[in-house]
Amino acid sequence: MTARFCLACGGRLAPVRETGRVRGRCRRCGWTFYGNPVPAAVAVVERGGRVLLVRRARPPYAGTWDLPGGFLEAGELPAACLARELREEVGLRVRRARLLGFATDRYGPKGFPVLAAVYRVGAAVGRLSAADDVSEARWFPRRAVPFGAIAFPSMRRLLRRYLSGR
Repeated sequence: MTARFCLACGGRLAPVRETGRVRGRCRRCGWTFYGNPVPAAVAVVERGGRVLLVRRARPPYAGTWDLPGGFLEAGELPAACLARELREEVGLRVRRARLLGFATDRYGPKGFPVLAAVYRVGAAVGRLSAADDVSEARWFPRRAVPFGAIAFPSMRRLLRRYLSGR
C-alpha cells in the first residue's frame, strides 16, 4: 500500500529513485512520500506461567491470534498507548511495563509498514473481557502458544525469542 496522490496539493505522484530507494514524488509541488512506518505499542503479558493472546476480530488476519496492543494516537506516547489499548481490548490495567524492543512488519500482506514498541507487562489482577477489535482473549501456557496461528510474522518471532529466554 502506497500513496498515489500528493498529500500537500493532490497532484499525482511519480516514482523517483532517491538514496537507493524508489519513492513517490509530486510532479506539481515536489513533495515526497517516504512510506514511513506507523507507530504501535504491543504487550507481552504473562501471569502464572501463561501468556495473554487476543483473537483479531477485524482484517487484516481476522480470526488469528495476536499480542494485545494497537496504534498510537497523535500526541500519545507508546506507554500511554499500551495502557489505553489493554484497557480497551481486554479490560486490563497495566502494571510495570518494561520495553523489550522494537519489531517491524506490514499491516497485512500488502499493508503499510508498522514499527511496534514491544513491552513486557505485568497486568493488574482482573477479569479479561474481549472488546473493541478483539473477539476473544485467552491465557496460553508458555509451551502451548499457537505460534502458527499468530497473525504477524514479527510477533511470532519476537514471542518465540522472548519465551525461549533469548
